[in-house]
Amino acid sequence: METIEVTDLYEAAYLITEGGRVEGVRCIPLSSTSVGCCVTIAAPALTLKRETFQRKEAIVNLCSFRNAYTQVNGLMHEAKKAWVKEQRRGREAQL
Repeated sequence: METIEVTDLYEAAYLITEGGRVEGVRCIPLSSTSVGCCVTIAAPALTLKRETFQRKEAIVNLCSFRNAYTQVNGLMHEAKKAWVKEQRRGREAQL
């Protein structure tokens, strides 16, 4: 079982359609007002699947991809909301 981190929503959705499992989502500050997310995915032969995606040779079932995309997008949204809430709490504690 391999584990990788990706920041590309489409790549994460593709890897899930190929049998990947989301192990976690963490936020990455991009600037003082912007935050991105890094998704940790685990699956067998992940490197090969990732290379297929990067070579633009990925073929997926559209319904499966859409479901995976919605799942990852929702997880990222929740992680960002939690991150913003934590940042606000930290600022309030400093006052």
